Amino acid sequence: MILTVVATWTKGIVKARWRHLGLAAIGIVAATALTGTIGAFGVSSARSMTQRAVAAIPVDWQVAVAAGADISALIDKLPASAPIRAERSVGYADSASFLAVTGDTTQTTGAGQVLGLPVDYSVTFPGQIRPLLGRTDGVLLAQQTAANLHATVGDTVTVRPEAGSAFDVKVDGIVDLPNADALFQAIGPAKGPTATAPPDNVVILPIDQWREHFSKSVQLPSGGARWQVHVALDRSGLPSAPDAASLDSAGKSRNFEVRAAGAAIVGDNLSARLDAVRQDALFARILLLFLGVPGIALALLITIAVARADAGRRRREQALLSLRGAGVAHISSLAFVEAGLTAGMGVFLGVAIAGAVSSTALGIDLRLASVRESFALAGAVGFLLAVAAIVAPAIADIRERSVASRRAWLASTVEPVWQRAYLDVGLIIISGAVFWHSASAGYQVVLAPEGVAATAIDYTAFLAPLLLWIGSGLIVVRVSNYALRVGRSTLAGMLAPLAGRLAVPAAAAVSRQRGRIATGTALVALAFAFAAATAIFNATYNAQLLVDAQLTNGADVTVTGSTATPAGAVLDQIRATRGVAAAEPMQHRFAYVGKDLQDIYGIDPRRIAMATTIANVYFGNHNARATLKRLAKTPDGLLVSQETVNDFQLSLGDLVNLRLQSAADRQYKTVPFHFVGIVKEFPTAPRDSFLVANAAYVAAQTGDPAAEIVLVRAKDDPAALARSIRDGLGTITGLKTTDLAQAAHLIGSSLTAIDLRALGAVELAFAVFFVAMATGLTLWLGQSERARTQAVLMSLGASQTEIRSFTWSEGLVMLGIGLPLGALIGTVVAWMLVRLLSGIFDPPPEILSIPWSYLVLVLTGAIVSTVGAVFVQGVWSKEWAVRELRAGG
Repeated sequence: MILTVVATWTKGIVKARWRHLGLAAIGIVAATALTGTIGAFGVSSARSMTQRAVAAIPVDWQVAVAAGADISALIDKLPASAPIRAERSVGYADSASFLAVTGDTTQTTGAGQVLGLPVDYSVTFPGQIRPLLGRTDGVLLAQQTAANLHATVGDTVTVRPEAGSAFDVKVDGIVDLPNADALFQAIGPAKGPTATAPPDNVVILPIDQWREHFSKSVQLPSGGARWQVHVALDRSGLPSAPDAASLDSAGKSRNFEVRAAGAAIVGDNLSARLDAVRQDALFARILLLFLGVPGIALALLITIAVARADAGRRRREQALLSLRGAGVAHISSLAFVEAGLTAGMGVFLGVAIAGAVSSTALGIDLRLASVRESFALAGAVGFLLAVAAIVAPAIADIRERSVASRRAWLASTVEPVWQRAYLDVGLIIISGAVFWHSASAGYQVVLAPEGVAATAIDYTAFLAPLLLWIGSGLIVVRVSNYALRVGRSTLAGMLAPLAGRLAVPAAAAVSRQRGRIATGTALVALAFAFAAATAIFNATYNAQLLVDAQLTNGADVTVTGSTATPAGAVLDQIRATRGVAAAEPMQHRFAYVGKDLQDIYGIDPRRIAMATTIANVYFGNHNARATLKRLAKTPDGLLVSQETVNDFQLSLGDLVNLRLQSAADRQYKTVPFHFVGIVKEFPTAPRDSFLVANAAYVAAQTGDPAAEIVLVRAKDDPAALARSIRDGLGTITGLKTTDLAQAAHLIGSSLTAIDLRALGAVELAFAVFFVAMATGLTLWLGQSERARTQAVLMSLGASQTEIRSFTWSEGLVMLGIGLPLGALIGTVVAWMLVRLLSGIFDPPPEILSIPWSYLVLVLTGAIVSTVGAVFVQGVWSKEWAVRELRAGG
């Protein structure tokens, strides 16, 4: 019996209410598609972050071998702990100094390292050694060592080991060691790799020659020489998520240490790199939640609005079923049937759209198991939304209303509890308090408790924008309700040009239906707020990506040389290249601050901003112009990083004695500077300690006017300009030309290296759709409540234009109130998101970027959808009116 009733009911609602079911399914489609797309992008982003991070690691493990241990036996144990792609034995030895006689002078360095490398080391671990001059095998000098010794290919260098006799070697090549920090890391017994400053002086020997001089020392615990095994893992089975991949590598390295039984300690570069990426992955997850959850919630609200728009009909049908003996269980089952039909259509289409968008617009591989899981989760979310939007209100009506009240055409209105309790005002106050506390306390969205390997998201970061979003939507409902209740006469005057003689009845109709219209206005406001917040945040994010890349690279295009081959020597040639807007030299030297060796940059403060962006946030006083002006007026002025200021307790105006290398004898001499400002960031500078000074003063004090770097501003495409400069400098060795695109890739797994443009475009398309739904559907679904009035007006001789003015009135009210409030809410939410997520930006943005063209597009979409809804309803208004009168009669 029940099955027959359900089948009959299903056939009836599909035949009579297919339009309404389709409209209700649209919200489910949007929520499912958006959830699936964001989920797929999230898992794909985590995978790409992992792949990008590990691609930058030439050596996964550096296994430090204990003195006297059998290195061959340890190598044999490696495959039992982890899949190995390649391994090579590398010798390390301490040197007291290096000496070279060039011409009539003798140059001596301080302490350094002597490496012993196999002949195929650079091929096995590409990226460890970058050739600059001469061969890439044989005896090699690090770039800085060659500069310190004034040595070049063919010169003889004397190596003075810490233990053992001095010996001479003939230089075959000059090289750069891009990963020197990891290559010379201190691998201790406690927690693997410990970062230390790499040595200034390095000589590389063939492994056989290294054994000849250090074979005895390496057997002694304090012999000054030691073995490492450099290992490249087979990464094909590495988990896709950075946190899981980090834990996987760390577990395998600990497993090997157990097997080695104290004979070896692993410097796990792979795990250390992925551990740093893990926080970025959590930031990415937060970002996707911040951008996606409001859209999903909005789709739910629109679906609920669609379901409630037919509440009057549903209540009358429930009353009829109750009078004919149907119980709560029977009526509830019919509600589940309606929800099932809606969910079935919505989930199927939503997952299909998510798959199509993910594959075509985002380039995601749909064969990945994690992507399929995200689509399954999106389908579950869509089904739950359908149940929440359709079944819950229907059951509430059954339990809370009498048969008589369900049969009524106009349901009684009672002020909601949240309005009487001023929940909206309370939520906004709480949001402001939470945000103020977070911002003033230097809030961290990602928590990394000390001593705990895992990091986690602090979800309280969501409270401020979430509460603001909810509270603002409720405020819009309250304001709209109040305005339509007390402003009927004012509204009639505003509608007079549109409604003519029916302005007063139109205003009365709008006021009488203020509950539905206020809800529609809130949906319009929240939809436009979602569009505005998403657009503003994405525009700010993408603009900051450019700033971050420019800060890392130095400028649009940067030509980097060395002391031996300074880029400034070809400055005129670079300036003559077509497409160069400006080019300025910049010195990059090293200076001792006490015992700390720091980077020092020599600039012309009057001209540096012509070639690159010098932002206010780079400096402690947040005023780039004033800081550079003060530096220019102080010849011996010095800008010092905040870390150095704290370490050495400096105050503005203090005399700071640095030790800089003299060009005459390559010895370090004391040079006085005066501290004139704090610098936090600077083009090409490291994140920690560095110094900025006047290039003219540095040149005068060191006797070397050369500029190692040239910063270039491009007129058009930086990549094309970089190729032109590279082609022009092709015959000059030792110079490297990079552009913004390369820098953005080399930023590694930093969150701002993830290009959100594609996802941003998809989300913005959804936002336009939401705004159109909020305006058009609200008008469309109000037709059932408007039909009786329109039928009466038609019988009294009102024209189609006059009848349509009632719909126009509702649309103008919703747009006129909802769009401005939505723009305000969206801007505030975007500003709040940027402030809360400032940790992902380096440096943080100074102002929000407003994408006016997109906001105009959204506004146009809202207007077009409203106009379309009005005209389509005008075509069907007579049919609706007659049908509703018959149903009520």
